[in-house]
Amino acid sequence: MKVLIPYDIDEAGKAYLRERGYDVVVGSAHDQETIKREIVDADAVIARTDLYRKDVLECAKKLKVIARYGVGLDNIDLEYCAANGIFVTIAKNGNAVSVAEKTVGFILATAQKLCMLDKMTKEGQYPAARNNYPTCEVSGKTLGVLGLGNIGMIVAGMAHFGLNMNIVGFDVFADKMDIPEWIDVKKTMEEVAEVSDIVTIHVPLLPSTVDLFDKKMISRMKDGAIIINCARGGIVNEADLAEALKSGKLGGAGFDVFAKEPPEDDNPLFGCETFVCSPHNAALTVDANRKVSLLAAESIDDVLSGRMPKYPAVKPDAPRAEIKG
Repeated sequence: MKVLIPYDIDEAGKAYLRERGYDVVVGSAHDQETIKREIVDADAVIARTDLYRKDVLECAKKLKVIARYGVGLDNIDLEYCAANGIFVTIAKNGNAVSVAEKTVGFILATAQKLCMLDKMTKEGQYPAARNNYPTCEVSGKTLGVLGLGNIGMIVAGMAHFGLNMNIVGFDVFADKMDIPEWIDVKKTMEEVAEVSDIVTIHVPLLPSTVDLFDKKMISRMKDGAIIINCARGGIVNEADLAEALKSGKLGGAGFDVFAKEPPEDDNPLFGCETFVCSPHNAALTVDANRKVSLLAAESIDDVLSGRMPKYPAVKPDAPRAEIKG
């Protein structure tokens, strides 16, 4: 059976599948038209961030499983998969620590203005960099965590026990979760925004979360507060954020994601000296890539061997209420 990998992955997952007799095919490219051609005879796909909408999936005549190389599902038509006998799986926990560590890195980098001061020092502006740009400690400050799932909880633990931060949080499913007493769970996101010195976002991109942090929500944040987004682009309105950074309403922002990827050269955030970013690679450490590739490969082998996969997000013919994401 053919396993298509349009965008190449760590060798561990490919070796796992080859050892079990699968025909592993790394795609010649991962644009939409190429995927449509190469998915026609695939029994399984390992999907990264490319789009798997109805027009692509209709080309897949033999497809039985899409193994997500990660956990985000906003790039896959889940309802189509459920209605057409296609499992969708996630690589739960595979990259959680890597994303959490990147988030903590952004927390420290923005509070200490590391990237801006690094640039100024290298450009010969040593006195100005040293004396004119005050930084702050995060110890004793309040971190607001929006989304208390696996990654959000790891970030909260690192910040509380490692950085001595006070933690407040919000999750729509908080009343069904076992949340430790050291997290002060708020009833609304607005409450979190209002009391936090730093807000970190760990929610999925859904119609209800697009532009979740716009001018109105940002206005509720403390003056000089910081916002971190290692979840999905589009959750924060980039133009509104740029305005808040340039005016000094917010003291900094650290993003691993953008509404459009790659971002345009004229993205308004690129003109903000207190904005720190990376190219949506928080989940792509060597360690995470190996774990995620193996989890994706195991899911494919489970489905194609007639077993229930460990982390199904969509089961064929599942009612809409059972589809995660």
